[in-house]
Amino acid sequence: MQVGETIADVQKRFTHIVNHLVGLNKIFYKEEVNIKILKCLDRTWQPKVTIVLETKNLTTLSTTALFGKLGKHELEMNKMEIEKQED
Repeated sequence: MQVGETIADVQKRFTHIVNHLVGLNKIFYKEEVNIKILKCLDRTWQPKVTIVLETKNLTTLSTTALFGKLGKHELEMNKMEIEKQED
């Protein structure tokens, strides 16, 4: 994840890379892909990463569902930041 990058940006780039590797016959397991996603997030995401690792079964969680959860969290963080600035 690059500075200022949104989860949607990360998802687009990550999916593009994975799709190209799959095209080269690389096989990925759900857990492996999910861990790679969580590891690429910057430090501000660490609390959410910890929660996902502790509460979700990464072998059954789809990549789409993971990105959905991260996107929802990003919206909540942005909302909190706006409220903080207004105060």
